[in-house]
Amino acid sequence: MKRLNQTLEKWFSSELFTWPELKKMFLTLLLDQAFVYIISVLTTMLVSRVGEAAMAAVSLVSTVNGMVSLIFTALATGGGIVVSRAKGRGDTAGIQQAIGEVTGVCFLTALVLSSAMYAGADAVVHLLYPGVEPLVTEYAVSYMRMMCISFIPFSVFNAIFNIFRNLGDTRSSLFLTIVINAAHLILSLLFINVFNMGVRGSGLSYIVVRTIGMAVALLWILKVHNTYGVRFSGFFRFSRKVTKELFSLGMPLTVESLLLQGGMLLVNIYLARLSTMEMAAHARANSILNLYNTTAGALTAMTGTICGQCFGAGRTDLMRRYGKNLIRAGRIAMGLTSLILYPLTPLLILLFDVPPESRGVIYFCLAIAAVGMPLFAGDSNMTAMILRVAGDSVYTGFCAVSALALGRCALGYLLTVPLGLGIPGVWIALVFEWCYRTILQRLRLRRTAAAAG
Repeated sequence: MKRLNQTLEKWFSSELFTWPELKKMFLTLLLDQAFVYIISVLTTMLVSRVGEAAMAAVSLVSTVNGMVSLIFTALATGGGIVVSRAKGRGDTAGIQQAIGEVTGVCFLTALVLSSAMYAGADAVVHLLYPGVEPLVTEYAVSYMRMMCISFIPFSVFNAIFNIFRNLGDTRSSLFLTIVINAAHLILSLLFINVFNMGVRGSGLSYIVVRTIGMAVALLWILKVHNTYGVRFSGFFRFSRKVTKELFSLGMPLTVESLLLQGGMLLVNIYLARLSTMEMAAHARANSILNLYNTTAGALTAMTGTICGQCFGAGRTDLMRRYGKNLIRAGRIAMGLTSLILYPLTPLLILLFDVPPESRGVIYFCLAIAAVGMPLFAGDSNMTAMILRVAGDSVYTGFCAVSALALGRCALGYLLTVPLGLGIPGVWIALVFEWCYRTILQRLRLRRTAAAAG
């Protein structure tokens, strides 16, 4: 243990950070991610008990909803990088301006997109999934409209979460995560199981809890923990410098997110050819996969914070060093995560009230992911974050979109439908995507480092 601590001290201590500081940051982020994903699994479990039609509807609509929410997440991620760069430079005024602008841009974007998606929900569902059972279609339209309403408060608190993380204030982010997700679980249980509102209960829970989350996040950043003197009026005050930096980082991520979710729509279109049982099994497996992603999510968020501050301070040498060591540590951490969680998978499956015929499919899909994640998932996500911090978002977008096109869109379709593998075919294609992105991005990172050196 002493030798391991010495190695980690060597890897992660520098004039900008110390190993004890980064250890505390990682553990807080890990708790943050774990809490989010555990609540996600539990709320999906509540929906799954409504029936196969409800699970299938949520699965189909999740891709369209994901397309919208990822736009806000992409803008917030780009804004978080702007904030971390400003902190690395020691630019307090720049941090204050960036915090206000990121939050305001995310809110205005959500207002426009959510209104358009709400109005077109019925047409979108019927256009994309014309052959789906009528009950599934009804559930899908209702759920999509309720989620559209929830995106407006979501855009605000998601932006504030990213800001706290990129400032290194992971405790505030964890506090907000606990408040929102605990409320989400309680309200989901109340609306879905007590009031028997089914899918509508799940959607209503999102609306209420995200509104609570927005209120708490605004209170926290304006009053409770306002280190940088942020004011409400700053959310609608824009400067040319910050706007240019925000959009130069955020727009490639937004385009990437749109293209990725467009690809996922194609995936869902061919998955809609499968039975309702198979679509529900895929949704449940994806929910459990979120637990496996806990470590990768924490490390990716940490990579953005550390490398962003190094870049802002003009220490690209430290950024490369930290990036290399974070990726190395990520492989080990992801391997341990798979070794711990995979034996528990049968117990997790039981939580979802899964029909016997679905259990083998879910278990096999998660076995595929458990093998691929330690090898490629962490590498692909953390390397992408390093390149984004350095301003190379266009290339990471190309890698992500081309990986999806070749992976789940092309290879996934081939394996799932013509070759008859069913849902496991999509998961094999997912591992191919992780591998493809890892190879291309690592080659790019090496060329960038060689050019800088």
